[in-house]
Amino acid sequence: MQSDLVYEFTLPDQRKLTYRFQFDGERYLIDREVGEPEPWCELKFQQCSHCPYQDNGPKFCPAASQLSLIVKDVDHLVSYDRIHLRIESKQRIIEQESSVQEAVSSLLGLVLASCGCPHTEFLLPMARFHLPLASAEETLWRACGNFLLAQHFKAESGSSTEMLGDILRRYGNLEVINSALVKRLKSQINSDACPNAIVLLDNYAKHFPHYLENSINRLKPLYAAYLLP
Repeated sequence: MQSDLVYEFTLPDQRKLTYRFQFDGERYLIDREVGEPEPWCELKFQQCSHCPYQDNGPKFCPAASQLSLIVKDVDHLVSYDRIHLRIESKQRIIEQESSVQEAVSSLLGLVLASCGCPHTEFLLPMARFHLPLASAEETLWRACGNFLLAQHFKAESGSSTEMLGDILRRYGNLEVINSALVKRLKSQINSDACPNAIVLLDNYAKHFPHYLENSINRLKPLYAAYLLP
């Protein structure tokens, strides 16, 4: 079966790490068997303070379980090591030289969005239209567009729409998840590649309100045609 998306890292010693992803056809949740995850993936280990799963939840954290298939591979790498990154989808191929930290952060962003954690499911449309190595401005544009389309569907279904402040709350929830994942990883691995990759993601979640306030007005001139009477 053809993979929906393939991430391939060519390491400094020319070895390759390849991650193939299948997603379900409706919601774009990741469809990948984990087997029996590591003990550090158990739900109760460094569990997020706002985790919706309690006594009746799964045995393993869905985010940690999916990340466990990656972290061992990059445990010997250093964040600033340079690698060749190749991402192949059914639509296109992207190739770029990158640091391990940036490449792993891009990969983890995809995995966290589609892993099945209730707090990250609002990012499923971002996973469906994944943009590897996106800049802060690109991610801002995608996040705002994703939010506004969600409000259209809510209004269409008769539900009350959210305010822009609600998206800030959602990104605040991501900060809690990122912090807990870093604690999980630091207790189990030796290198800084994965923790630093999550820190990159967390920096965006932390600074999203700042990006929103300072960057969105810079995009306004692009929409001049929509603002005409």
